[in-house]
Amino acid sequence: MKKNLFKKCLFFITLAVIFMVVISIMIKYEVEGEKVLPYSVSKILLVSTVDGKNNPTNDAIWNIGIKQVNDVYMYIDKTMDTKATIKEVKFENFVITDVPEIGKLKLLRPTGEISNLYTYSEQDYLDKAIVYQGEVIDDLKSLEISNSGGIAGFRFALEELGTFTSNENIEITYDGKLLSNLGVTIDQIEFKVSFDIIITTSEDVSFKGTINLDMPVETVIEEGSSSREITDFSNVIFKRI
Repeated sequence: MKKNLFKKCLFFITLAVIFMVVISIMIKYEVEGEKVLPYSVSKILLVSTVDGKNNPTNDAIWNIGIKQVNDVYMYIDKTMDTKATIKEVKFENFVITDVPEIGKLKLLRPTGEISNLYTYSEQDYLDKAIVYQGEVIDDLKSLEISNSGGIAGFRFALEELGTFTSNENIEITYDGKLLSNLGVTIDQIEFKVSFDIIITTSEDVSFKGTINLDMPVETVIEEGSSSREITDFSNVIFKRI
């Protein structure tokens, strides 16, 4: 009788230990995610400047609708020895977590050559996904990324910031100084965004993480055009999905 009771106790204790170990592993995974990924984000390059379109009138040579733009370049690199390649990189669930005081935000995908990536970009992707397919080389215009690691990109454009008008025959430089001419301050155009990145390999294994970015680069008004590199992704947790 006592022997049977001891066996039952030992059985339940073993089950409890196994249960605790499993729960511990699950909690650790939720907190830390995947330790080793075949491909991951190695760097984000953020380039902030100002753009606009001149619509001259009878009263003004310069009649420029001003927008502040932020180009995001995502560097995806191989992080382990693997035969798997990149099948697809998807960016989705874009959320403006802190909206700017002025202007209207749009998310654009590249549609042109490298010298004018966003000249013809008009469709807003804030409520859509931007998907890059793995190919031999990078081609941002075609939404293609090198399947051995490459660069993907998109643009956050803050439009309708105002109109710069002048009847002087002068050369206009499209940079942050145009914002100063409109009286726009950095506090008025700051915003925060989060989005998910899903990297799928040729083995049909997908890893998902969430990125948070603050924009624009703080010195864009003073410097005219500014950039910032982000290489610390210790707060980005990737998990299999």
